[in-house]
Amino acid sequence: MTTNTQLPHATSYLVKDTGRVKVHTLVSPAPMFANATHIIELPNELILVDGQFFAQYGQEFRDLADSLQKPISRFYVTHDHPDHFLGMGDAFADVPVYALPEIKESLATVGPHELEEKQHQMGSLIANRLSLPTEVVEPGEETIGGARFLFERVLDTESPVALVIKLPELGIVIAQDILYHDAHAFITGPVTGWKKALQALRDDDDYDLILPGHGKPAGKSDIDRAMDYLDKATELLAQADGPVAYKQALLTVYPDYAADKLIDIYCRILFR
Repeated sequence: MTTNTQLPHATSYLVKDTGRVKVHTLVSPAPMFANATHIIELPNELILVDGQFFAQYGQEFRDLADSLQKPISRFYVTHDHPDHFLGMGDAFADVPVYALPEIKESLATVGPHELEEKQHQMGSLIANRLSLPTEVVEPGEETIGGARFLFERVLDTESPVALVIKLPELGIVIAQDILYHDAHAFITGPVTGWKKALQALRDDDDYDLILPGHGKPAGKSDIDRAMDYLDKATELLAQADGPVAYKQALLTVYPDYAADKLIDIYCRILFR
């Protein structure tokens, strides 16, 4: 399949500006998964987090970064789902990419398959190449460009392993797919560990701004809604007699939520 379709443009947000450090978010349109990717703008460099799904939004993310006129020193990929790495290959071939060791290893295996499959399905909407992690990040604290970064490995949430990045001096957690903000979540199994991670975010008084992997920047009250969503989805799944009934039930309860196409994707896993 080949297509040159122009997608609706993503939206950028200036999340926080301390005068020394700025944080920017780019969110793709609601029908296009509402993927959220982020830039930490330090005095002399940029730190980027996650890379979109569609090539157009990967390029729009690069355009946003280039508009800040500072070099990209690090690009972190938080987990191995294609909507967080597939779109960055063409736009970020020249930057060092970091990931947890197990994510780096997984992407080396699943990345080429995802690229080939999605190119076959969607043609030029998908990037021509991959930009896979070559560097490893380990949990712990690091000072980059004068700012403190806390890197955490979180298990058993939306994905088996995920990187969470905390900026304690800004009160910001880059939670990615641990939090879906007014967007349908990608649910493929029990949500006990996922809810536990959300509760930990909610109860941490050092952070009041959470950057999700899907949707606009969020606050603490949005975490409660996300936990309610997981409970409701679990309840509806137990009652549904198939994927069509399940999706319709979710859309009835959450008619305005973004990224409803994610339901179709994970239903192929839940209703084999």
